Amino acid sequence: MTILRSFEIASNKVEILENGNVKITIPMSFRNCAGRKRIVTQELNSNFNEPIITNLARAFRWQALIDSGKFSNVHELARAIGKDDGYVSRIIRLTLLSHEIIHAIIAGTLEKDIGIEQLKQAMPLMWDDQKKMFGME
Repeated sequence: MTILRSFEIASNKVEILENGNVKITIPMSFRNCAGRKRIVTQELNSNFNEPIITNLARAFRWQALIDSGKFSNVHELARAIGKDDGYVSRIIRLTLLSHEIIHAIIAGTLEKDIGIEQLKQAMPLMWDDQKKMFGME
């Protein structure tokens, strides 16, 4: 195997081989997290918070079920999934977060001290006010 060209993008190594194939080397490791194996790369921010992402995904799924008419309201949905009405309402409230806050959650750049309990609390409807509340401005 002869390497014709080699270069690095971030910490990933890209090599173009003599036969025209491209070989990409990505430094990563496998870790157990909450009973699941996860791929961890150097670019992955250590602030990544799986419970927040799980609840955010639930919020959008549950809201979509209500919006599609499968369930007429939170009470009906909560009964169908075997959860408390208040819990479902607090989780669905996550769909009202600003897109910048949602992006920070997914990207793992949300401040470490901001947890799911803070995000489930009542917060301003205006996105600028939300960003101020979480120190993102």
